[in-house]
Amino acid sequence: MHPYVAAINPPLAASLIKHYVPEGEAVLDPFCGGGGVLVEAILQDRRAIGCDVNALAVLISQAKTTHLSARRTLRAYLNIVEEAEGLMRNISLNDVPDVIRFWYRDDSLPALKALRNIVYQVEDESERRLFQTVLSATARDVMLTYRGEIRLRKLQGDDLERFRPNVFAAFKKRALAAMKSVSELPLGSAAEVFMSDCRKLTSQHDCHTVITSPPYGDDKNGVGYFQFSRNMLFWIGVSLEYQKRQREAFLGCGADAVGAPPPSATLQQTLAVIRERKAIHYREAANFYSDYREGLRQIGSIARERVIIVIGDRVLSRTRINNGHITTDFMRELGWRLEHYYTRQLTKKRIANLGGDGGGISLEHVMVFRRP
Repeated sequence: MHPYVAAINPPLAASLIKHYVPEGEAVLDPFCGGGGVLVEAILQDRRAIGCDVNALAVLISQAKTTHLSARRTLRAYLNIVEEAEGLMRNISLNDVPDVIRFWYRDDSLPALKALRNIVYQVEDESERRLFQTVLSATARDVMLTYRGEIRLRKLQGDDLERFRPNVFAAFKKRALAAMKSVSELPLGSAAEVFMSDCRKLTSQHDCHTVITSPPYGDDKNGVGYFQFSRNMLFWIGVSLEYQKRQREAFLGCGADAVGAPPPSATLQQTLAVIRERKAIHYREAANFYSDYREGLRQIGSIARERVIIVIGDRVLSRTRINNGHITTDFMRELGWRLEHYYTRQLTKKRIANLGGDGGGISLEHVMVFRRP
């Protein structure tokens, strides 16, 4: 339905749910991203709860987990297209900032703006979320960027000249796929999805098991969720100013950590090497892992049975960081017992290609922690 960076592997999520979470129990994903864990939970008759600090992730997850009949969504789709095609002939583009225009052909902008205005007026909230998700994916499809890359890089030369997308055709393709997908969900299904920093979760979000794939690093040096989402969020009505403020809630993007880095022999050894190579990277990594450890602490406080973490390694200042070992150190220090530990090679996961600083992720850790 919608691309999302570093999304969890759906068959892996399905296997974890089936093996570790009894039917009818609640699964929480506090970094819900593209909603993969939540969809698999619903399909296996578990209660699905998810949150994220990224408004795009929240929207996608809400749309992907809410059942809507095909007849209902088709009627809404036809109305949207008819009204948008009429509106685009006389639409003003004055409120589209240059930083957004840069990534689109001039002849794509009227259609995107018209669709944005019409979709925003859809009265039914579930239908509006679905077609905002469709529009967001469409905005990604017609963007003047190279495909298969997470960091935005504008098309150049012949690649730019040859790329002539049709916005309404792209919207139709995404809409048909989305309408089919949500119509095949169990009747009446809907996950509980909300915007929240995982460090602020409370006992009202109590669950049997947490299953999540947290960020591998801070937004600057790891997977760039902010840049990935920015243009798409604009087309669904989220201002650039609000996006910048919200980015401060990303792990490692707020105020500098106070005191020593959190307890982990692996982390301390790694940070010592990074500090010798680049002081700014040391500070950014220390901030991220301080926030990450606090997130794990809060997540663990609301999980009754298990916390399952799926995370890859990363590279920073030419230094490999073993996120699996660091996570295990943190969770043990927080009082959790490591029940099972799996690894798998990554071949197709959507991750940032950042050369020596931030990329190089090829190994994923799957850690199952159980409350003693």
